[in-house]
Amino acid sequence: MIYLGDEALESVAPVLIEDVRISPIQLTPVARQRPVRFGAQFVRLSGGTRTVAITFGLLTEDMDLRALQLMDIARWARADEAKPLRLPGHDGVYLEAICTALPEPSTRQWWESKLRLIFTCFDNPYWTGIEQKSAACGTAFNVLGTASPLMRITRTLASAATNQSYSRDGETMSFSTIPAGNLVIDLERQTAAVDGTSIMQYFPMTGATFLRPKTGLQTITGTGTITWRERWE
Repeated sequence: MIYLGDEALESVAPVLIEDVRISPIQLTPVARQRPVRFGAQFVRLSGGTRTVAITFGLLTEDMDLRALQLMDIARWARADEAKPLRLPGHDGVYLEAICTALPEPSTRQWWESKLRLIFTCFDNPYWTGIEQKSAACGTAFNVLGTASPLMRITRTLASAATNQSYSRDGETMSFSTIPAGNLVIDLERQTAAVDGTSIMQYFPMTGATFLRPKTGLQTITGTGTITWRERWE
């Protein structure tokens, strides 16, 4: 079964899946051209988007009914923002994808088997774990995966607190003030907010370290709960 959000494609219309083709993450080398010698100096390798192509048949001979079923498929696929896309053969993980191409059906060849949906993963091209794991600050935890996880630190403060710090492996992330409310520190996006309002004005912008999410065995000291979803390339 192919799920977009909580709805299966096969429950929308009597489709016959022919193939699901998943591209690797596009790799983009960054290089610096040498001014005199031939060749270039390699700098780094960055990653781009990933696409998923779903090809299927819809063997409904009645022209009007088939048109309605294709409309239902388009409704299933279309969204204004990325949704979790779960695919066969990838149990326990999903892709954050948005539909970027809809089928181009023939009105005559109802037996055609090359109808295609294209999904693109923009912001998060990695396979992401469905299970969200957690650990209390100050306790050791192990993060699996081949890519940096989606990691947050959450905490509820009954009153404002000052000089709050979170540390790991000699690096310390400090906030001069944290207002009362629900704190969310997003280590992936390098942001901190209380009840949805940014508190980055309390984080020193010069000479400061913002902890980055990483894999492996680690301990983050401080007060709160660490939550994460593991990711794979």
